[in-house]
Amino acid sequence: MRNSLAFLAAIGLSACGPNFNDIADSEGNGEGSGEVVTVSVGVSESDQPFFGLAAATAFSMSLDGCASGLTYATISDTNPNIDVYKFDQGCLVKLNSFDYGGVTFVPSAGDPFTSWIAGDLATFEESGNPANTIRVAVATQLDNPVSGTEAISYTFSEIVAGADEAIAKTVVSDAHAITVAGQAAPNFTISAVSFVGMTATGGGQFQFTLDCAGAFTGTVAGLDAACDGTLLSALTYNMVEDTYASVLTAADASTIFGGGSTAVAAAQMNDPGGAAPSGGFVTLTLTGPDLMHTKPNMILILEAAGTSYQYFNIDVSTLTYTP
Repeated sequence: MRNSLAFLAAIGLSACGPNFNDIADSEGNGEGSGEVVTVSVGVSESDQPFFGLAAATAFSMSLDGCASGLTYATISDTNPNIDVYKFDQGCLVKLNSFDYGGVTFVPSAGDPFTSWIAGDLATFEESGNPANTIRVAVATQLDNPVSGTEAISYTFSEIVAGADEAIAKTVVSDAHAITVAGQAAPNFTISAVSFVGMTATGGGQFQFTLDCAGAFTGTVAGLDAACDGTLLSALTYNMVEDTYASVLTAADASTIFGGGSTAVAAAQMNDPGGAAPSGGFVTLTLTGPDLMHTKPNMILILEAAGTSYQYFNIDVSTLTYTP
């Protein structure tokens, strides 16, 4: 199972103002016959306050679709300035690849960008390893027509796997603390799990204690408690039946949370030394699928501000009888 850091980073292009480049403007008639805008291309971390983030180390973009006929086949981090015509129409700056953590990600054949305008989503995959995927969104794009004041940005996030959790027979029969080794962002481990009940339709009911596996900062009372840079107040969680062969994609996780989730309330948060020894939170009671004995496999998922995920495979040890 792949464990990795979750991240949200922006690939930004900011307008630096008009550069006339000695080309005459036709009597200032507003038709954009000569005015050029110099646009800088760069990669930077997002300014979102609730993530411990990292930036892409390299990228490749291109420019096409412009009514003027202007195109750039390759825009890279090694040459971070391009010129575009002000008032040009239909121009699109397209992200073709980026590097993160020594891995090059390229658009997948099955889920590429379609419009390249703000809000468009795509799945990128590791070059040569299509099983390793990442979600990318167009946050902002060049104005149409080009205004010279816009900023262009792409954001990307990764689905993160925590350690599997097997619920033993002793846990199903009574509350029991289980320590697991897990690392991810949101960066938590399951330090305890309690089997607290069962519904009339046979759904097991559980509570989980999530302990920060990294640096815990701030305080619950101060409303700024955070684990590895992720505010506890920015977390939501969910538990579903494992119908995913124990491996979630970012698209799977996004779909799951689209059906609702539970926010981490202040009453469930703990400073270090409380129910979560390193600081963290205790979930409310979560109900698994009906007929727990025949559907013992579940997934507990943490979501940080609708962008990054950590998940744990939760497997109940079923009962057997040998005469």
